[in-house]
Amino acid sequence: MQQRQWLFIPIALLLSFLAYFGSMLVIPPPIAQAHAYVIGSDPVDGSTVGKVPSEVHIFFNAPISSISNARIYSIQHGDLVEVSAGASRVPASNSQELITSIKTPDTQPEGSYEVMWTAVANNDGNTTYGIIGFDVGFSGTGVDGTTVLGPTSSNNLEGIHKLDTTAILSIVWEWITTAALTFWIGLLVVEQFILTDKRTFSILTHARKHSYALEWICLLALLCGEIIELILRMVRLAQTLPALNIPLLVNIIPDTTYGFIWILRILLIMIAMVFLYVSHRRQPTPAIEPEPEPEPITNFERLSTQDAVAVSPSKTQEAVEKRTVEPAIPPRRQTAIWLTLAGLIALTFVLTSSIVQVLNPFVSAIVFDWLHWFSQGIWIGGFAYLAYVLLPLLSGAELEYNTETLTFLLRRLTPLLIAGMAIQLVSGLFLSEASIQDAQQLITDPFGRTLLVQILLTLFAVLLSIYALYIIRPKLTHQALLLPVVKADLPARRTRQSEISGTQRLLKLSAKTITFCGAIILLCFALKSFFAPPIDFPDVKYNNPGLTQGNTTINAQTRQMGDLTVTLQVLPGRIGYEHTVIVLITDNRGKPVTNAQVNLTTNMQLMDMGEAHASLQQGNPVYIATFDKRAAFSMAGLWNIKVEIQRTGQKNLTDTFKITLTA
Repeated sequence: MQQRQWLFIPIALLLSFLAYFGSMLVIPPPIAQAHAYVIGSDPVDGSTVGKVPSEVHIFFNAPISSISNARIYSIQHGDLVEVSAGASRVPASNSQELITSIKTPDTQPEGSYEVMWTAVANNDGNTTYGIIGFDVGFSGTGVDGTTVLGPTSSNNLEGIHKLDTTAILSIVWEWITTAALTFWIGLLVVEQFILTDKRTFSILTHARKHSYALEWICLLALLCGEIIELILRMVRLAQTLPALNIPLLVNIIPDTTYGFIWILRILLIMIAMVFLYVSHRRQPTPAIEPEPEPEPITNFERLSTQDAVAVSPSKTQEAVEKRTVEPAIPPRRQTAIWLTLAGLIALTFVLTSSIVQVLNPFVSAIVFDWLHWFSQGIWIGGFAYLAYVLLPLLSGAELEYNTETLTFLLRRLTPLLIAGMAIQLVSGLFLSEASIQDAQQLITDPFGRTLLVQILLTLFAVLLSIYALYIIRPKLTHQALLLPVVKADLPARRTRQSEISGTQRLLKLSAKTITFCGAIILLCFALKSFFAPPIDFPDVKYNNPGLTQGNTTINAQTRQMGDLTVTLQVLPGRIGYEHTVIVLITDNRGKPVTNAQVNLTTNMQLMDMGEAHASLQQGNPVYIATFDKRAAFSMAGLWNIKVEIQRTGQKNLTDTFKITLTA
């Protein structure tokens, strides 16, 4: 019967492995992008343009909030002169784009421009910032050196990753919150599934005296931690603002998805507190009633009876005829409510974590992240409950008389701990693969180094868990079976009691070591949340049109158009031939865009040779147009190819490529 009861565990593990490897075959792993970092801009960071643009577009790797802002400055005589036309806006069609207008662009001077941006991630509420620079006609800063094109220098990573006082407080409180949730989940699972058996329910009654206060500590830590973390997010945003703006800081709650989920999380925690108080008050008090017939009792119960007889010998007969009725086992409805609350609270943490900030969120990512949170609570929280609640409780009651109870508990607890450990390994593998794209990032990036430490600690904790559950536990069980064989007055019994005591101390030491490793693993989790996964920049070879000479032969170019990367190639690039124009379009994840309509318009730059048009319909990964040699590209020189990209529900993107034809 016991084997059938735990049969769901290997089935669940098998389904977890199948789900993981099946998703790898069907769907490529998502790329985790935490916070909101710049991955592109128009004009391109470091580029030189011919005239002052009317708008500056900044593209991010994750959705941003409407409270994000950018300010545009013109560098004039070494001073910054703001030329922004007003507040920035996030278009409804693309939540990963920030648009800032320039006032009277036709009257603005040539020279260098800087865009100072501040973004608040919509999903996790974290603040990022940086600077984008471009030149109009020429550089007005007088700075020599090689210009770096692209967004690699657009983010102020040094400032964002700086471990100042606010950052350290954020990490510490997130660590406390994560540890409280982990231990609370472990406490709930052990008490609701393991200690509800008739043979162990007497221990539950004594354990609840300690765990009731621990539950309140965990829930209060969750509540206080969430409030303090929100305040620290506001502080980090305030540090990037030119002046304190309290209404803007408060808008983190209504104007971000993080704020909505934060309110929901606070409500769930408060509901859990109310339910904990009500369920504890409704527990019936112990009563004395006649015992109809003798039932097998555990050593823990037998010891309690022996102590009662020793204290009051005159009531020996009464202790035999009557028994203490413990409170009723918690009903399944109460268990379902507790697990539902814990699961929903864990889900709110998932929805504000980095894994859901992929460019196209997958349900599998959310499911695996939730499994990682919950299995982490079962494994690490379960060992913490064993180390600091159950083992001290049994030790306080002369553990040598309760080895039967302990071995029974460990036998019931082992499948649950192994299942939690295995599910966490599978889900952790998925999340690590989604966060790190290159193995070198495990050394070069702070997020990668933290992840590497977490992986090593997890492997050590796994080995120690296997040692505790499959070496120490069988040894303790074997010693417990041999103890009753020897009479109490023989020296051999004292020897075996000493061996059991040593094994029990080793088990407690192993459980505490696993708990300590788990605490460091949770600290790594908080550090990863602060550093965020490495930025996955689009693979674009940026060309600076301001540096391109008119007599340079170029028949293939790559441009960043909005959130798209467009590569255009003209073949054969010589007059007197029919020309083929090939257009490749990829999104900011490097995936081909096939749902766009591309309109091409060609004309010579120096003289009007007549426009030639071609419209390429959607449905193909490669857009190809053929121009007759008499309609276009009929003279050597510089030709303009105007490319217009139309997508349903998206803003039209337009840019002009310059191609030089030879005779």
